[in-house]
Amino acid sequence: MFQKTSTTISIYLLAGLITAFAILPFLWAISTSFKTEASIYSTGASFIPQSPTLENYREILNNGTMMTYFVNTVVVSAATTVISLIIAVLGAYGFSRYKFPGQGSLLISILFTRMLPRVALLVPFYVTLSTLGLINTKAGLVLVYVIVGMPVAIWLLKGFIDALPYEVEEAAVVDGCGPLGVLFQVIIPQLKPALAAVGMYTFILAWNEFLFPLMIAKDSTTRPISVALAFFIDEVGVKWGPLMAASVMMSIPAIIVFSLAQKYIVKGLSDGAVKG
Repeated sequence: MFQKTSTTISIYLLAGLITAFAILPFLWAISTSFKTEASIYSTGASFIPQSPTLENYREILNNGTMMTYFVNTVVVSAATTVISLIIAVLGAYGFSRYKFPGQGSLLISILFTRMLPRVALLVPFYVTLSTLGLINTKAGLVLVYVIVGMPVAIWLLKGFIDALPYEVEEAAVVDGCGPLGVLFQVIIPQLKPALAAVGMYTFILAWNEFLFPLMIAKDSTTRPISVALAFFIDEVGVKWGPLMAASVMMSIPAIIVFSLAQKYIVKGLSDGAVKG
């Protein structure tokens, strides 16, 4: 009994330490966003702001360029999510329900591309987009994000479709449904948890991406807010107050979206791991 209690306490303590390690930097960022510049650089800085101010947030909200960066991020992330879901559903359904030569090798090769470090893809992506005339365009960013997120999206959805009973599709075929009818009327309605999981994964990936847009987006017409945050660091120093305010504002949409779809993400990941 004592050993079981000690194990339980140890698990909770470890979980608490991991949670604190993950959340404390974000809480410190929130605290810093409400501090004046003088209090940020003062000795013996405290966690709770002594003289809270909204000036950092006003500076961001009144900055038209920052709002443009925010709109760019929303547009690119939303487009990436929609396009990724469409392609992933079609790809996963094809891999799950149709047999063709080289199927296994092709499926493994799709996942293998996700194992490459992103820095190794910078030059190939840049050369390809330059050839297509998509450098410094939202379409170029969307194309890159879709390619990067597609392997995980296809594998998750394929595992989920593998777990669905095939008899329902056979009954739909007997009733006169074609392949697309089966997909849209039978399969997709049962994929809502998995679609939510893949959609949130793709959205957050596009929302937080920094490396690729740093190379592809050249000005405010396409640059996302993740890259714009780096411009608060210059030769003079770091503008910690506005930087933390912009970081908090950038995090809020992703946190809200993730929180709303959390139960679907967990269900989609667990169901997608049944087969595969």
